[in-house]
Amino acid sequence: MSAFVPGGSYTKTSNNIKSTLYCNSKKRDQASIPAGMDLTSLSQANIENLDGFLVNNPGNGGSNGYVPGGSYTITSSGEVVILSANCQKRDQSWQYSTLDITHLPVGKTLSNIDGVLTVD
Repeated sequence: MSAFVPGGSYTKTSNNIKSTLYCNSKKRDQASIPAGMDLTSLSQANIENLDGFLVNNPGNGGSNGYVPGGSYTITSSGEVVILSANCQKRDQSWQYSTLDITHLPVGKTLSNIDGVLTVD
């Protein structure tokens, strides 16, 4: 799995697991627009803001936990990383669940508790 997706037992009872970076990025005209990037399959990131759109460049821009690094941080604000998944409930039905992992320490694990992503 990706460096931007936390581990844990939830992976056994969840599918469509996705880690997404959201922020507000400035365009060349200084207007701020919502931006996002799927981090799920990235092993490293060096994200850049190209006129309000986030792109991943080769190399490692570092990271702060699950928040990827890169020059986008100079022209973007409000960085948030959200983990989402379809989680199986005890009654075998499925439920969509999200969890803000922006400040989650690397190494913490997650569980699926009756369809809800939960920090262990």
